[in-house]
Amino acid sequence: MSPSGSLPGASLLLPEEAQEHDALLSQIRWFNRLRLVVAAGVIWLCALATHAFDLIQDPWPLYMLGASILCVDGLYIVAYASLPGRSLVTVRRHVYLQIAVDLSILTALLHYSGGITNPLALSYLFHAFIAALVLSVRAAVMVACASVLLLVLLCVSERVGWLQHYPLGVGMFDLVAIEPLGLLLLLFAYVTTVAFSIYFVATVLSQLRTQERELVRLGRHLALSEKLASVGTLAAGVSHEINNPIGVIKNKVQILRYRVEDGEERDKLLAELNVVEKHTRRISKITDGLLQFSRESPFELRPMELASLLREAEDLVRVPFSQADVELVLTCAVPAELRVQGSSNHMLQVLINILLNAKDASAPGGRVEMIASVRRSEVAVEIRDLGRGMEPALLEKIFDPFFTTKDVDKGTGLGLAISHGIVERHGGRIEVSSTLGIGTCFSIFLPGTFSGS
Repeated sequence: MSPSGSLPGASLLLPEEAQEHDALLSQIRWFNRLRLVVAAGVIWLCALATHAFDLIQDPWPLYMLGASILCVDGLYIVAYASLPGRSLVTVRRHVYLQIAVDLSILTALLHYSGGITNPLALSYLFHAFIAALVLSVRAAVMVACASVLLLVLLCVSERVGWLQHYPLGVGMFDLVAIEPLGLLLLLFAYVTTVAFSIYFVATVLSQLRTQERELVRLGRHLALSEKLASVGTLAAGVSHEINNPIGVIKNKVQILRYRVEDGEERDKLLAELNVVEKHTRRISKITDGLLQFSRESPFELRPMELASLLREAEDLVRVPFSQADVELVLTCAVPAELRVQGSSNHMLQVLINILLNAKDASAPGGRVEMIASVRRSEVAVEIRDLGRGMEPALLEKIFDPFFTTKDVDKGTGLGLAISHGIVERHGGRIEVSSTLGIGTCFSIFLPGTFSGS
């Protein structure tokens, strides 16, 4: 189960917010790992500057700050376990807290290693970049302003003697000897460096996010167009499928009209109405299934009844299979207590895409099998046909977008690519095996759990 569907705080998220929530959690994991590297780097640089170059007389404050980074990061790693169930706002506040603590520790590190005269003061930029990447450009500006304020306060405090200055013996700058104008120029250099860096990063990120949104939009349009192509194939047989019950209803209505005029008994009339009702339910079931499949629904992982889903897919493709004179056989050997987390409408799209491909690959009089079974902790759905099969060279390309072996007017080449992406979003995988002249087998593997386990 995805984090957004397992705990109350995240279950209220909209699909786009859930994606942002998951992306933010991934970036926090990276942030936590990066902090471990920083802590090790602080301790290593302190040891190098003290024992190799004799630049620092008292390294213990720096060692302690390096150790504090490790301790704080340990607390963050422990707290991370509860973040998947928190709201998006809470997760963002957690990131702000991390950045605020890190800026405080960085300021303390600079204080004990030369203050503003230490070129590593530009490390403040990294937190502004991280804020721009993880949160927003507005957050990056706020972090940059806080960084400049801390740097100015540290500089003034050491300059006027409120804090002791710990110079680095590298002959670069002498904080006491710098003229006020020179000090202002040095601070101006830091400020302009931060400002221009944030501007360029913000511009690049804005363009990337705009392009990403456009790609997502185009991807949705392509997925919908492929789905509508399948709907068109299914709808072509709906008129034939509902023609028979409509004919029965029409005849029964005419018969009822005569029987009412003849004054027949109420029970006989109700029996005829029951037949009419039966056929209207059949029509309703056919059209509802098609409408449900054609509707664009959000991607949400919920418990699926796999057997019901397979029967629904079988029912939707029954007419195209019948028209092509291809037999479809369903075998479901999945225990009732097994639960599969998934988006039923999206998985239905996967099944129909593969079933229609299997039908197209089969000759009249052929046979397609859809078999569901349990393999260890996974549910496997196999769709086998006895059609033409494929050459090994083609198997390597079948999941590529726009690759198709069908005629131009019979396939977009997107069905298998979209299906592959949907199954991956479910934490599963698709495998395919094919022998030329014998047939093809698509295997869909999805993680499953037994209820109560």
